[in-house]
Amino acid sequence: MNFLKKINYKLIVVLLTPLILLLQFESSFLLFYKTIILSLIIIYAFYFLLVAIFNNTKWATLLAATFIYIIYVISKLKLYFMNEPIYFADFLYLNNTGEIFSIVDDSFSDAIISQIINFIYVLAIYILLVIINFKCNIKFKSHNNKMLVLSTSYIILLIMFLPIKPVNKYIINNFYKVNDRKDYLAITSGRMYCYNFGHLAGIYGDYLESRVYKPDNYNTKKIEDALKNSKTETDKTLGTPNIIVVFSESFWDIDQLEEIEFDKPITSNYNKLKDEGLFFEMISPSYGGISANVEFEFLTGGSLNYFGRSFVPYMNLYKNKKYYNTPNIITELKNAGYYTKIVPFTSSSLFNCGKAYKYFKIDETEFIPKVKDKYKKGVNVSDKYVTDKIINEFKNKKSNTPLFYMTLTMQSHMPYRYDKYDKYDIKIVNSNLDDNYNEELLSYAQGIYDADKELARLYEFIKTYDEPTIIIFYGDHLPFINAFEKLNYFNTNDDKLNVFRKYNTESLILANFDISNLQEENKNKLHYLGPDLLSAYILNHMDINISNYYKWLYNTKSIIGASNRFVSVDQNGNIYYTEKLTGKMKKINDFREMVQYKFFIK
Repeated sequence: MNFLKKINYKLIVVLLTPLILLLQFESSFLLFYKTIILSLIIIYAFYFLLVAIFNNTKWATLLAATFIYIIYVISKLKLYFMNEPIYFADFLYLNNTGEIFSIVDDSFSDAIISQIINFIYVLAIYILLVIINFKCNIKFKSHNNKMLVLSTSYIILLIMFLPIKPVNKYIINNFYKVNDRKDYLAITSGRMYCYNFGHLAGIYGDYLESRVYKPDNYNTKKIEDALKNSKTETDKTLGTPNIIVVFSESFWDIDQLEEIEFDKPITSNYNKLKDEGLFFEMISPSYGGISANVEFEFLTGGSLNYFGRSFVPYMNLYKNKKYYNTPNIITELKNAGYYTKIVPFTSSSLFNCGKAYKYFKIDETEFIPKVKDKYKKGVNVSDKYVTDKIINEFKNKKSNTPLFYMTLTMQSHMPYRYDKYDKYDIKIVNSNLDDNYNEELLSYAQGIYDADKELARLYEFIKTYDEPTIIIFYGDHLPFINAFEKLNYFNTNDDKLNVFRKYNTESLILANFDISNLQEENKNKLHYLGPDLLSAYILNHMDINISNYYKWLYNTKSIIGASNRFVSVDQNGNIYYTEKLTGKMKKINDFREMVQYKFFIK
């Protein structure tokens, strides 16, 4: 009994508090592995920094518990909608909060209900922890001790979070084993990443892996020589046409699925038009969201391969005057006499697009975040209205100045619920899935069905248009749909194929003039082309002068046709893990990292 009386219970409470905060935060992610040590270092350094600042444990506990609980709730909700936890980079989205909530508004209550028990349980634990700390409050009696704790905690956090390359590389190589990864499917989603490393350590690992450093063996002269000596494409079949880019939200050929049977083809027009145009298999840098990253790749030729999962170039890069000089298709076309216009059905603040577009020097941007209800289908603007707007733009085009017109659709955006649409043009006639999954797939398929119909209508219009015009139609990424996780199509015995299919979108180029030369090449030699190479392909086949950057980029297509951080594919359709590339593919991949660093980072 005398021994027990000597124990300082208050000190025990203080020492256990960060651990309890962490364990509750990690309650849904039980497989920590060795990265638990990183989580403990972060949580203890953060907590004792607050203790030193407030000079007591009660207010430090209250603030820490409140902050961590808010992060926990937001992370849970984000997982519900996107299969991704919260990231440090998400704080960049604070000015987009209103628009993001409006997009998921109809499903937000469902998300709350699905997690309410977890939210209440964790909140109760945190409230109890705060009450105990208020009763067991400890203050520093010595100023020196306070400063020691303050400085130690601060230095630890600085070492862990500052861009100190040797430290960062040591941590990701030894704790996250980036050089020894084998299960790539397990890291393609933030949820799986956190299951492997823990919630807090997962967020931290993503933060480190998103860092951009100067590539090894970086050599400016080699880059300049390579770009200067790039071969020029002699086939100028495309000439100087009007260019219509339809950035179709979450468009994917759902007719590929054999496990679900609809009463009619969903993408009948799209598949028929493949024979009339140029069809390319793509690999998107995104899954389930962050369309701005796909757009960045198309407009700039840049690749998300060299950035981390939570990196958004529009938000992370386009912040100073040097970005007025970075490569982009807009500048190339304007130099050739084009008028350029982009029409997104979002606000200018979403993903910082409004500011990023200014660096591209686009002639005209028309942001349309809201439309009247009669122009909606489901909860978003209809693809029909988007097509009407494109047609009207070209009917009223006053001069012979070639026009680059890009628009971003929204109808097929989440949520995917049966009550999204008042009525359906399609129905599922055969499926082994539960009703909830079928309803989810049906909601998504209706959006694709409408997008397919509007693509055909737009093509019929340009066939009657009296100026040479091409349509570039492509899906930005596959949607995050729970039903996909149950389908054999995405769960074969081939892990590389599973990863590829998760990111495999497509593009289709249609023209109102003869492009048979390009069709022949497309069918026989050039079948894979990522969004980052699509603009280079277009520019190199136009009858205009273009920069060496786009000439060089185009020349890489035969070695790596499409690629993202996880998988790459050559023109023969062979799939490789991007981190395990060898030979010419690795050489191109590494050299391209240097090129990207020169133009977008340096």
